[in-house]
Amino acid sequence: MKTFKYFFFLTVMAAFLITGCESLEVKNLNDPDFATAFSQPSDVKGVAGGLINTWFINTQEYSGPALALWVGADAGTCSHGNVAMWDFSMEPRIAWDNTPSYGNAVVTENFYKKMYSLLASSNEILGKLVGEGMIIEGDGGEDETPMVEAMAYLGQGLALGYVGLFFDKGFIAKEDTDLSEEIEISPYSDLITEALLSLDKCIALCESNTFTLPAPWIPGMTYTQKEIGEFANSMAARFLSFAPRNKEENEAVNWGKVLSYANKGLTYDFAPKMDDVHWYDQYHTYANYQGWGRVDMRIANMMDPEMPARWVGADQYDHLPAPKTSHVDGVDDRIFTDFEYLSSNTFRVERGYYHFSCYRYSRFDDYLSTWVTPSPVFRKAENDLLRAEAMMHQQNYDGAAEIINAGERITRGGLPPIAATATEVKDAIFHERHIELFESGMGIEFCTMRKDDKLQKGTPLHFPIPGQQLEVNLMESYSFGATKGVAGKDYSNGGWF
Repeated sequence: MKTFKYFFFLTVMAAFLITGCESLEVKNLNDPDFATAFSQPSDVKGVAGGLINTWFINTQEYSGPALALWVGADAGTCSHGNVAMWDFSMEPRIAWDNTPSYGNAVVTENFYKKMYSLLASSNEILGKLVGEGMIIEGDGGEDETPMVEAMAYLGQGLALGYVGLFFDKGFIAKEDTDLSEEIEISPYSDLITEALLSLDKCIALCESNTFTLPAPWIPGMTYTQKEIGEFANSMAARFLSFAPRNKEENEAVNWGKVLSYANKGLTYDFAPKMDDVHWYDQYHTYANYQGWGRVDMRIANMMDPEMPARWVGADQYDHLPAPKTSHVDGVDDRIFTDFEYLSSNTFRVERGYYHFSCYRYSRFDDYLSTWVTPSPVFRKAENDLLRAEAMMHQQNYDGAAEIINAGERITRGGLPPIAATATEVKDAIFHERHIELFESGMGIEFCTMRKDDKLQKGTPLHFPIPGQQLEVNLMESYSFGATKGVAGKDYSNGGWF
């Protein structure tokens, strides 16, 4: 099994968290400057205050995987060559280019580095608090150690969990890892398991302490131990539900555990307020801004069955039905409240008419006009669907249907109530994750399609460790997609059409 020394991936990025610098430098762990960054309680608290921002910015980053996953799931569409959108949405699908020289290598390379920088910073904080017994004292003399410790465990869990969701494997190291020993590479399932253990520690601290986060840590609302505990529970449920690479793995999920987490999950939308300086959402920007992404016709067809699920040629506009602008039985009202009909298309014809679409997503238009509104990346509705999904897998169809019929499908979509059957519950969850949760967080539609074997044939089911990192760690190059890897485990052998 491949192993490597702890010389690169857990190099702390303290300067990035404190100053917002975009570069990542390899730090010498014995460097006095490095040690100084964590020498004072105020410094440690300052780094803790930037952990959630680091996670948020890099999951919603333009140059991260969000846009590629969005088009790869046939949720969004864009023929632009930027950030691998064209490459990841080609039909037929092609293998992911994992060479360091690939023009869009940044998509996975930066995200991988940033998640491990987040992990490193979280580990360093915990090393001080748990390993060395450092006490964090507030301005009024109150003990803020539990608050900082809870946020560090949250950061640790988010970092490991997001590597586990979107890469086939990675390296696990925590605050008590012996860095003098070689670290074995671990499969994504182990990364998810370790992420849950970290989130459990965050949850336990939230349940046994009282604190209020400083306002800049997550702007937009007041976050106490209650809200942070709910967020950690929902994240744990998301990791369990979204980690499966296929139907078989999805059936094997511990759905009782998902329900336990989700029952203590979000009672609010997790939506930090943007300021266009330290907090901004480039995924929501480039997926929706004029001249960039559009909504895949598959999504339009899910809301209005009269709309074609695929764009087939130059004259497709001539055959489209009139767009719905008010309620029609059997049509989801959100097609005119959350989505906007467009009467022309500017995508490049030579890159395939299948990229064309007559809809864009308009629910984030307030953000696109002001840049300073809250940006939801984990809606309460998602937690409700996690509860319903867990109940469905436990054959509690009445409970699942009750949650769905009380939710946005009825209140905002104007759709009829569903019956308490396995088929109707499953279909409704699938629908709501694509419509109500559209673009709310990186990879939601991708993971929804992946776990149901609905990604187009040849689509990578996860990314390989970035090629630049393979070179640094003297590991053999590999990739996934088309026919590279194991069918059904590394690349899709299913599809939705």
